[in-house]
Amino acid sequence: MTLSQSLVTASVVGIATAQNQTTIKISVPSDLNTRPLIPDVYGYSIEPVWLDSYTNTSLANTLLSSIANVTGKAPPIRIGGNTADQTYLYPSSPLPLTGNDSVAIPDPLTAKAFNITPHWFDTWATYLPTGTDLIYTLNLADNSSGWANAVAEAEAAHAALGDSLVAFELGNEIDHYINKGWRDASWGVKAYIEQFRNLTGQITGSGWYQALTQAKSKAPTFQAGVFADPPLVPDQQDEIDDFSITNLTAAGIASQPEEKNIISSYATHLYPQSTCDTARWYRLSLDLLSNHNVLWQNVSQYIPQVAAADAAGAPLVMGETNSASCSGRSGISDSFGAALWAVDYVLTAASLGIRKVYFHLGARSEYSAFTPLAYELKNETLASGIRAGWYAHYFVARVVSDTSFDCSGRQNQTQFRIAALPGANSSSLSGFAVYGGGGGGGDEDTKGALRKLVFLDMGVWNGTEGLSNPSTLSATDGTVFSEGIRPVSTFEVATPWSTGAEIKVVRLTAPGTNAKSNVSVAGTLFDDRTGEPAVGGEGERLGDEYSEIVRVGAEGIVKFDVRRAEAVLLEIGRDGMNMDCGENGQSGGNNGSIPATSGVSRPGAHWRGVVVAFFVVLVL
Repeated sequence: MTLSQSLVTASVVGIATAQNQTTIKISVPSDLNTRPLIPDVYGYSIEPVWLDSYTNTSLANTLLSSIANVTGKAPPIRIGGNTADQTYLYPSSPLPLTGNDSVAIPDPLTAKAFNITPHWFDTWATYLPTGTDLIYTLNLADNSSGWANAVAEAEAAHAALGDSLVAFELGNEIDHYINKGWRDASWGVKAYIEQFRNLTGQITGSGWYQALTQAKSKAPTFQAGVFADPPLVPDQQDEIDDFSITNLTAAGIASQPEEKNIISSYATHLYPQSTCDTARWYRLSLDLLSNHNVLWQNVSQYIPQVAAADAAGAPLVMGETNSASCSGRSGISDSFGAALWAVDYVLTAASLGIRKVYFHLGARSEYSAFTPLAYELKNETLASGIRAGWYAHYFVARVVSDTSFDCSGRQNQTQFRIAALPGANSSSLSGFAVYGGGGGGGDEDTKGALRKLVFLDMGVWNGTEGLSNPSTLSATDGTVFSEGIRPVSTFEVATPWSTGAEIKVVRLTAPGTNAKSNVSVAGTLFDDRTGEPAVGGEGERLGDEYSEIVRVGAEGIVKFDVRRAEAVLLEIGRDGMNMDCGENGQSGGNNGSIPATSGVSRPGAHWRGVVVAFFVVLVL
């Protein structure tokens, strides 16, 4: 088996002590405002011209299924991007002269048109894991025939995708239409609303849609907005316009009940850095990506947009995003620093009310978390495989999964809520509290009991191991390294948890910020070729493994170590959840105290083979 990480990695529990160590004291306030944290908070956006590349191998399906096995819900997928507004549906299948059901003209990298047939949707309709929610972006740019092309696309998509198709988008980054020459200077919120109503009216008035409505079957809704320009970053705005969610909702896009009912979400896009032009290319920096304060500034600018969407009756999502626009940059986008950034990004966004975050994928993009096929890039041959960013998704999956069971042995389906911790908010530190059991998964703040804590050390540590990955450019392998011993922080966190309660620890770790491989989540490794996990035996639920166990000390203090450039998840064990099953399997009161200890006590119950052996050597 070819692994993207070495099994022998100075990782999960081999933490240096004494030297270069600091103590961080944090408390968890009792009055935090929380927002929903849903199982499918982390999704992907796939460029239409690259979709065939992903579905031609089993890698993507296997990886996404691994997430579904942990969270109980498949990651959401949006099929959209620049080429969505260059997609044209042809009724004949296959396409003339090609023998295929899709063709990018002149090619996927420089596509000016993407021609498809209705059968193209059939080719990938059953590829993704069962339960995947799909959003499909229609061609709004082409209004030459009253959007007849988009109306036909919608019908063909639903015919093939069925209930998996939960929503349509109308166009991609419509606030760039003037700059692209697709609309004139009058293009703005008012014109967009008129065209939105025109096209949605044609689709909802179609025979197939009306049949679904009359049968009270599930009909696709619409994700409105789809804006690219961040509200407060002028040099990332391609044109002068009035597009924003606040303006859109204020102008009445959902003013009528029938309009409000068909809009299920509003979408914006965000790329904190860019390779699209020389000026921004020179500003690219892994250190900036690893800075929580910078991330906070980028994401917090959407707080008014979240409020506007909520007031209009639908949540805001980050419908397309990644580390740097125009396909990313190797050495930054494919590093462990980008993985830590992605975790911080998703959880920060969720704590502010952004319901989902979709990371963009391209089969030949330097920011893609996994690549399905080998390809040539900048005079190098890159292999298919898994990059550091994938482990960010797997770590977040552990954050959002409910690993507890009720007294009858059924897995609980807790509706989690999340809040950022005020005491863990600096350039190099980020922290979150996750609550559950309070009932209500909507916006009403009934957070329940503290179930989990997440801490990320975002400080930069450039190591000398894990620098290469066959699916990334070797020219960008690390050459600048940190001096001395990797710093370690001892956290002392004041919690409401009971003394002696078991706390399970999950670590997202790597040899350094600059690492492209040797990344792991609680020792879990994924095979580059197949996408299969290397930890967890047959019949076990993926995601049950842990890095170590600690116990809550006196006065609710939890102590643990975190290395520079590392993330940890703490989960309260069953003994701390006030679970006591009586003779009839009914949940009762506290099941008794357990002697308090601190520090590492034992490896997780599902560690296997050499990983266990290595753990024991480190502890001893």
